[in-house]
Amino acid sequence: MDTYGRAIPTAAPGVTGGAHGNSDDVNARDDEPLAELRLDRHRDLEGRRREEWGRRIVTSILVVFVLLAAANVFGQRPSSAAASGSAAQLVVSTPSTVRGGLIFQTRVEVSARRRIAHPTLVLGGGWFDSMTLNSIQPGPESQESRGAGVTLAYPSLDAGDHMTVWLEWSANPTNVAWNRPQQVALDDGGSPLVALTRHVTVFP
Repeated sequence: MDTYGRAIPTAAPGVTGGAHGNSDDVNARDDEPLAELRLDRHRDLEGRRREEWGRRIVTSILVVFVLLAAANVFGQRPSSAAASGSAAQLVVSTPSTVRGGLIFQTRVEVSARRRIAHPTLVLGGGWFDSMTLNSIQPGPESQESRGAGVTLAYPSLDAGDHMTVWLEWSANPTNVAWNRPQQVALDDGGSPLVALTRHVTVFP
């Protein structure tokens, strides 16, 4: 107590030397946040070179995936394929690589070189294997199954007429395929006119 009856503050345990106590006692505490850090191990990475190279390898793999995606390796940029016959020319534009869960578009163009009384598009089963057909524009006059595929019948075409059909698809999330064949044919009723086969790869 001082002369005014007030309590005199005492130093905290382990701290000496008044307000400027011995710093060695404080720095020696085991619960300091940086007590376990060592320059040789944590800055210079001595004895940790394997960890350093492991991080570099993982980072490089991620960069490679990004570059491959930018190069359209995993889809979904469309590519075109064409086939011609005496009656018509058939052109199909659709992605050759897609990823599970993606929505993509297919364009089918028919150019008639003579009259086609019953133009019918025939899509092989590879188009529907783990794929969902969301819409067809313009819609066909009739739609039927033929084996594993589907036929889409449209109004007659005269020589010089053009017809474009748009199909919207979804690749099912569990769909995985490598070079799966997708056949497209143009028939006049039941008479084959021209056909082509594409291939699609579906990444998970």
